[in-house]
Amino acid sequence: PSMSADDTSLRIIVFGNSGLHQYSLTESILQRAIFKFVDYHTALTTKTLGQYLTRNVTLVNTPNFNSPDISHNTLKKELRKAVCFSCPGPHAVIFMLDLLDVPSTTYDIFKPVVQHFGEKILNHTMIVLYHEKEGDCQSLVDSVRRNQDFRELLEMCGQRYLVFGGKANRKDGSAARELLDQIDQMVSEHGIYSNQEFEDADKRIKKEEKFIEKERKKEIRKMLEALEKKHSGEDLAREMKCYEEKIQFQNRERAEVQVADRLGFTLRLVDYAVAIGKGTFVGALLGTAMGIVGTTVGAAVGAVLGGVFGGAAREAWQYFSNAFTYFHRDST
Repeated sequence: PSMSADDTSLRIIVFGNSGLHQYSLTESILQRAIFKFVDYHTALTTKTLGQYLTRNVTLVNTPNFNSPDISHNTLKKELRKAVCFSCPGPHAVIFMLDLLDVPSTTYDIFKPVVQHFGEKILNHTMIVLYHEKEGDCQSLVDSVRRNQDFRELLEMCGQRYLVFGGKANRKDGSAARELLDQIDQMVSEHGIYSNQEFEDADKRIKKEEKFIEKERKKEIRKMLEALEKKHSGEDLAREMKCYEEKIQFQNRERAEVQVADRLGFTLRLVDYAVAIGKGTFVGALLGTAMGIVGTTVGAAVGAVLGGVFGGAAREAWQYFSNAFTYFHRDST
């Protein structure tokens, strides 16, 4: 997709090997303290909205990919959350490295992103070398550029990289301006990144928004009636517009989180079913007997039976219960 001339908003996903500097980068761009009480070692995917020079900017921070505490399943779930939080697709992907601690296996850290999204994601990726030092860092940059693994990744990303000094940026904002300028240039060349996963997630989110809107219909009507009693004329129009925008924003946020959780659940269910051949077979039989919706529910039942065979009855039953709720909603 291409960027509309009237839409100057930006959606950016941040990956990296340093949780602390990832969040520092987000705060530097949005020019405010956001993650004061965040545990950088355990933080999962977060979405932060703000403005930079009148532009609406959404930054999606993912977990520290270099952390030994992140399991393969957790990583996949967090990547899907990043998809939901940046639909219909990111304008840019930032791979952030600590300038003072660039590992020799740079590409290995970013490899799960490429494996998940495909090699085309590299056309939308920029490497950011973040630091909090004062003064000239050219010798450090030269040292990083001698890293063979870094050079190869840089080549894959079209030689796009930026040295981002956090302290200097807090004084004059120059690094953030340069970063957004380079992102705009990248978007003008390659457009906005998207694929089938983003398109499917966006459709699910929009559908979920409608469910949430219906659930809140009574609440919204009461609030609008209260505004009509309190305001009139232009004041009423302004207050109603603000409230409607607020509700729309809240509904979108809730829909994104719910769909992200649902996709994460579906992923666990699929992984669970793949591990148990007997359950898959039984699920297929049940699906055939129960029809289209039953196919999905049948797969869940198959996972249950397979889980029983594998000694995980309680967890499998929970999966089945969740599956029935989720797929019943998706089928309506």
